Amino acid sequence: MNPIRRRSLLQASAAALPLSVAGKWAFAQDRFPSKPITLIVPQPAGGDADVVCRSLQKKMQDVLGQPVVIDNRGGAGGNIGTALGAKAAPDGYTLTFVNQGTMALNPSLYPNAGYKVESLAPVTWLTSIDLVIVAHPSVPAGNLKEFLELARKEPGRHTYGTAGNGSANHLAGEMLKSMAKVDITHVPYKGGGPAIIALLGGEISIAVAFPLAALPHVRSGKLKALAVTGKQRAKALPDVPTVAESGVSGYEFVSWMGLAVPRGTPDPIVQTLHAAAAAALKEKDVADRLSAGMTEPVGAGPKEFGDLISREGARWSKMIKQFGMKID
Repeated sequence: MNPIRRRSLLQASAAALPLSVAGKWAFAQDRFPSKPITLIVPQPAGGDADVVCRSLQKKMQDVLGQPVVIDNRGGAGGNIGTALGAKAAPDGYTLTFVNQGTMALNPSLYPNAGYKVESLAPVTWLTSIDLVIVAHPSVPAGNLKEFLELARKEPGRHTYGTAGNGSANHLAGEMLKSMAKVDITHVPYKGGGPAIIALLGGEISIAVAFPLAALPHVRSGKLKALAVTGKQRAKALPDVPTVAESGVSGYEFVSWMGLAVPRGTPDPIVQTLHAAAAAALKEKDVADRLSAGMTEPVGAGPKEFGDLISREGARWSKMIKQFGMKID
């Protein structure tokens, strides 16, 4: 934000407060940030969320002039870490990684998620992502169409792993089961990283995964990609068909990621944090790394991200009812 504009906002906001409070408030804002910032990632280390946040970490630190400390708090489909972030002090020193699962799906899936979407204020829409369906090499299918045929012949035998109950991966998998009319058992893990590890060990047949965590293993030959969930084939996997091309007409699933702070965080602080995240996304090495993982940088601000959360919450509430999704 332009320094003159920022100073004007601070002065106007401070003028509405009692003198003693206004003085302390303005002083605190002018010094932000004056200490390390915690970024809560509601997934274990090694998952897609962790990869994205660590990609942004250095540049955000450079812009803010303070360390950004990543705190992995996985579990309950992201609810544990998200609830922790929502209950933090609204002073800008606690950022929370949020995504489609925690902001649009979990409120409709969990009777008590431990937080309310309204308790978090949007900061930055970070990315838009197609998922990838990957299989263990022992699975006798070279693509999703062959795997679905196999699953229909052997109902209930095959399993699919995800980042947990209520995650975007979970919904994408349940949509696939419903639309393809197949019986595949869901196996939830405490994050995308653990799900990929389980797949590498042959514990499950396939995983509906975020590509940042899965693609390195596809490229090394340890896993095979069966399909991508977007409308079009991914540039990173041009020979891998979409789910729709694999015989599931009309299927499309695109996820997203972002950053949020506790509701009530002053707008100048929100704008400062957004500027740091947006600057990190523009770094060529960051953008190249994300794009290579089928993760497209967006960088939109609080209003655009808030509008997305509202639209997606309404949309997926209806979809969850339609597909009869329940927490295992």
